[in-house]
Amino acid sequence: MKKAIVAVPYLSGNGGTETVIKNFYDAITGDSQEQNLDWKLISFGGTRYSNWMKEWPKKVYKFSNKRIIQLICYVLIMPFLIRKILRKEQPAFFIATNPIIWTLAFKFKKRISPNTQIIAWYHYSFKMKKVKRKYLNCADKFWAISNGIRKELISMGIVDSKIYVVYNPVSFNNINLIPRSHSQNHFIYIGRIDYSGQKNVSELIEALNGLKGSWTCDLYGKVDEHTQEKLLKLANNNTRNNLRFRGFYKDVWSHIDRADALVLTSKFEGLPMVLIEATVRGVAVISSDCPTGTKDIVNKNNGWLYKMGNKKQLTQILSDLLSHKRNLPNSESVRRSARMFDYKNYRIRILESLRS
Repeated sequence: MKKAIVAVPYLSGNGGTETVIKNFYDAITGDSQEQNLDWKLISFGGTRYSNWMKEWPKKVYKFSNKRIIQLICYVLIMPFLIRKILRKEQPAFFIATNPIIWTLAFKFKKRISPNTQIIAWYHYSFKMKKVKRKYLNCADKFWAISNGIRKELISMGIVDSKIYVVYNPVSFNNINLIPRSHSQNHFIYIGRIDYSGQKNVSELIEALNGLKGSWTCDLYGKVDEHTQEKLLKLANNNTRNNLRFRGFYKDVWSHIDRADALVLTSKFEGLPMVLIEATVRGVAVISSDCPTGTKDIVNKNNGWLYKMGNKKQLTQILSDLLSHKRNLPNSESVRRSARMFDYKNYRIRILESLRS
C-alpha cells in the first residue's frame, strides 16, 4: 500500500484550515473500496485544540506555545525532521499546506526519496499572502482550492497541467435545513470581525445603513472592543437598533435557529467555507465577488454576488429582499447547489489528481 503524508505547521485548532483537514480525512477514507493509500498527518508544532486531528493516524512534533521558540524550532529542527520522515516513510505523496514545508521536502526528496511527489496545498490567496516565486518552483503539483487560486498560479508562471482544482470538502451528514423568517429580513454574518481588513465588516455596516423597514443582522465571531466600538459608531441609529453581536461559538451553526441570508463582504478569500456551510443548511448567500473563491460557490441557485466595494449594490440586494422584489431561492435548491463540495465528489477529485 502506498503512503501519503499531509504535513502542517502549528495550528490553533479553531480555524478553517483545521476544519478542512478534519473533513479531508473523513472524505478520503469514506469509501473502503478506494483505499489503496495509507494516510498519515504530520504536525510540526502541535495544536492548542486537538479535536480536528482526532481521527487521523498522526505524528505530532510539539515545539512550544511561544511564537519565538516555535520559529527557532522551525529553523533548526524542522528540516531535520522532514529529511528523517522522507527517508523512513518513502511516501508516494507528501502534501503540505505551508510553503516552507513543501520547499524543504522538495529539496530533500531528490536524494533520499526521488519517487515522492510533493503537492502544495495552500489554503489562502497566493497573491494576497505574497508567496515567493521560489516556493512555487518547489512542488510537483498544486491543489488549488478554487478556480481563482488556479488563475493566480497560472499568472505567476505555473503551468496549468500541474494544477488541480479540488475545492474543499463539507459534510452533509446529519445537517438540517435552518428555518427562515416569513419576511426575508433576518441576515447573518459569520467569521472574524474586523473593520476594513480582509473581512471588511465596515462595508456590511455601511450597506445596512441604507436599509429601511424591519430587519435584523446577527454577527457571529470574535471581535475586540475597539473594533466593535468603531463599527457601532459607523452605524446609524436604525442599524444599531437592528445589529446584534452574538460572539464566537466553536459550533456556531448549532446556535443559529433562524436565518434568511448570510452576507460576506471580504476583500479576499481562498475558498470561503462559511458560504458552503450556509448553503448546505439551505441559507441563501450574498457575497462580494472578491478575486478568489466566492465565484465558485455563489450562483443563481443559492444567492447573489455584488461588486466588491460597491456598497450601494449590496444595499440594493438587501432592500430588494425586504421589499420582495427579489425572492430567496428555495431552501432545497440552495442545498443542492453545494453538492459539488460533498465528500463523494471531493474524494473523486482528490483521487483523480493523485492518479494522473
